[in-house]
Amino acid sequence: MWRDYWPTAWLFLAPLMMLAGMTGMFFLMCAAHARHHRRWKAGDIGLGHCRAYVAARFPGERSPLEELRTETVPRREEEREFHGFLARLRSAKDKAEVDANRGAHV
Repeated sequence: MWRDYWPTAWLFLAPLMMLAGMTGMFFLMCAAHARHHRRWKAGDIGLGHCRAYVAARFPGERSPLEELRTETVPRREEEREFHGFLARLRSAKDKAEVDANRGAHV
């Protein structure tokens, strides 16, 4: 009966079909990557392209990204200085506590 042999054929055909599909996908992805890589090396994609787009959208004025950067960078520096001050304050407090405990035990 043909029904008895049908599942046996799929035991061999299914892995072959999967392998063929995976091979096809591999070559498609290689081709897409190569095309993207060529465009990247040619300079079609990159930061310069993005800067030109931003400048074209906001002619004669600073872009919102540049405004945000000018606001954020000084604030970050102030926060960094403040965190450094807090760390020095904590270490001085800890040192004072250690010195006080050392003097009490001696």
